[in-house]
Amino acid sequence: MAKFESIIKTLDEIGKVAKSRGIIHLFAEDELLNGRIITIKGKQLVNFGSCSYLGLEMDERLKAGAIDAVKKYGTQFSSSRTYVSCTNYKEFEELVAKMFDAPILLSTCSSLGHQVVMPIVMQSDDCVIFDQQAHYSMQEMIYHLKLNGTFITTLRHSRMDELENKVIEYREKYKRIWYVIDGVYSMYGDFAPVEDIIALMDKYKQLYLYADDAHGMSWGGKNGTGYFLSKTKLHPKMILATSLAKGFGSCGGVFVFPNEELRDTVKNWGGPNTHSGPQQPATVGASIASAKIHLSDEIYEFQKSLKEKIAFTNHIFDKYKLPLVSNSEGPIFFAGVGLTRMGYNMVRRMMDEGFNVNLGIFPAVPESCTGVRFTITNHIKMEDIENLAQKFAYHLPKALKEEGRAMNDIFRAFRKVANFEERIGDAYENSNTEALTFKVEQFKSIKEINSSEWDSLSGSYGACNYDNLLFLEDVFCNNSEKENNWEFFYYIIRDNSGKVILSTFFTSCFIKEDMFSPAKVSEKIEEERKKDPYYLTTKAFIMGSMLTEGQHIYIDKESPKWKQALIKLLDLIWTEQEKQEATVLMLRDFREDDLEIRSFFMDQGFVKIDIEENNLINNSEKIDSKVFFQEKLDIKKRYYFRKDILKDEDLFSVSFSPCKKEEAPIYYQLYKNVKSTKLGLNTFDLPFKLFSKMCDSENWEVIKLELTEDKKIVCVGLCEKNKRNYCTAIMGMDYSVNPSHNLYKKMLYHTICRGLELKVDNICLGLTASSAKHKLGAETIKQVAYIQMKENYIYNMALIESIKLNVS
Repeated sequence: MAKFESIIKTLDEIGKVAKSRGIIHLFAEDELLNGRIITIKGKQLVNFGSCSYLGLEMDERLKAGAIDAVKKYGTQFSSSRTYVSCTNYKEFEELVAKMFDAPILLSTCSSLGHQVVMPIVMQSDDCVIFDQQAHYSMQEMIYHLKLNGTFITTLRHSRMDELENKVIEYREKYKRIWYVIDGVYSMYGDFAPVEDIIALMDKYKQLYLYADDAHGMSWGGKNGTGYFLSKTKLHPKMILATSLAKGFGSCGGVFVFPNEELRDTVKNWGGPNTHSGPQQPATVGASIASAKIHLSDEIYEFQKSLKEKIAFTNHIFDKYKLPLVSNSEGPIFFAGVGLTRMGYNMVRRMMDEGFNVNLGIFPAVPESCTGVRFTITNHIKMEDIENLAQKFAYHLPKALKEEGRAMNDIFRAFRKVANFEERIGDAYENSNTEALTFKVEQFKSIKEINSSEWDSLSGSYGACNYDNLLFLEDVFCNNSEKENNWEFFYYIIRDNSGKVILSTFFTSCFIKEDMFSPAKVSEKIEEERKKDPYYLTTKAFIMGSMLTEGQHIYIDKESPKWKQALIKLLDLIWTEQEKQEATVLMLRDFREDDLEIRSFFMDQGFVKIDIEENNLINNSEKIDSKVFFQEKLDIKKRYYFRKDILKDEDLFSVSFSPCKKEEAPIYYQLYKNVKSTKLGLNTFDLPFKLFSKMCDSENWEVIKLELTEDKKIVCVGLCEKNKRNYCTAIMGMDYSVNPSHNLYKKMLYHTICRGLELKVDNICLGLTASSAKHKLGAETIKQVAYIQMKENYIYNMALIESIKLNVS
């Protein structure tokens, strides 16, 4: 939905906030570690953040193996494995192959190993289906695979019905269909449906599997070979990846192949395997010691000990009715808390109580599904687990109260993945007393609101005034197409004296999910829409509407309770979003430089994205057009004005008039001309009814450019005018006119002239084409939106990204 650079910028901001709150980028301060206790900022914490599940990293045999290897072979063996490997590497390979009873390939780490294996085994005539929650180290390989011409798509998390449908769809077109998954998913700790996947592989010869069981290694399976192989044998159409950097107690990656021929091909030609460094002697020495343990019966004692602690964790968290997303048989647990600021609060409280836990936050989870992630290892004692549960139960209601939230927020956020309401019920107080300090007014029509009060609050610029909203309500109802039926929701929040703290409006409407995608992506998706008009479309709950711009919300920041009023607004719109079954919530058109608003919304679990700039001419001086273009434009802009705008003026006549019924079809066709070329902002077509109704409204007028020669209308600007603003809403053009005549730029010029003539406060030139508007004296306002997405919308965004790669 947003540009890649915008997303990176947002993730960087999230990281900076987490770091500033002492949640990430921390350092242990211990001179000696024991696996159970870790010291951070001078405080000893029980370590619930380790992935060394069996506790083997502290086993004396592994330490001795590493020390002995360094004494024998030095600190490194710096040679490509293509030519020669260190002495102890052969023993290491043989032991691991014996563990898995299959051909294996070792890598420096599992992430690097994916770069070795995937581009070799997944070829140009293959299709690769990534599970929505497959680990990023594998999803990162999408771009490499696309360079080879491999077709990429995605699948809703563990949806076997959808997987079978995709196999049926693609099996005649592609030689192999690879399904890429985790064995144990790293955030929620849930498992892949192994038996169901194997059944589909047996049913369809084209279906192959690529599974990363990094978090399942050692604590499950024969010889500690992992969760996946505890459920099935290695399938002949399967490649298994796993990590030695977690339960195994050392470092590196292992890739298990169904036959030696395929293993040898990857070993010979897998890029990083030939040019990157090998595992170093100390790591290999420790790994040999661990492999020997795995090949002995002792591994099952380690597994038994951990599984007892896992079972106890499930029991004790269930006893205290805590919101675990899944009662896992594995060592990863995730306690849902909902909003981002709740996550910060609970992690801080747990650390203050002496527990090192992790924050599960976007993009690892959806924005409103923040949680406290913790892991169980053999170093952890039963009393540690019970203490953690007790303190979590003690602090959760306090954190909810401190943040002005309730358990219903958590129930709502995790409704798709957990049955919290059934399991937890009314164990916690479920109210937010802060909301009682406001007078809340909700309306379904602008008709129910005092027009003078609304207009006094509707922002200094834009088209959110009473009359225009009344017009839009009339247009976008009772239409045959569902995308042209909008529901309007108005909110006014007052303090106890009746003074307005906040007012805004939202619309519930259908949008195309590729709205902000590159034009080539939308072209591909539009091909599918010829068969299914509502392919990759969804209902959205949007601040403002699809046909308004400007300031969509009034906030009295002089009020000491404006933030609490915003929180109350969010409660209202979250509730309505659920009723509307809207998959995306967007709060839009905020100034980029409003850091206070940015911090507030990101704490509520919203993601900031950059959106199109707005362009505005302030006319507070009420000057005429001649003065404006002579005095307000610098030398360069005046040159541009003469060269691109004034030339050929005699070829066109311009008029400003109310919209005419008999001309409405012309307006509509000219609009469709422009719309068909603007797939970079892909929206549903506006209904003809809109253009027809404009002709009945005194608040709308048309600027027409006609050819002087034959009076043909070649360009129109449909503008909304109110007491303070003159706003360009829709533009239409005849593309048969020579482009050198610069119709678009001429229309901008005449729009400005008309606004100056009407002596409005602001001339709103709209979004896009900021450079052309800036040259005519417009102020460019950088804007951002804050969004939250449901799981289905996130999946569809991933699907659109795969389409983008396939058409690039």
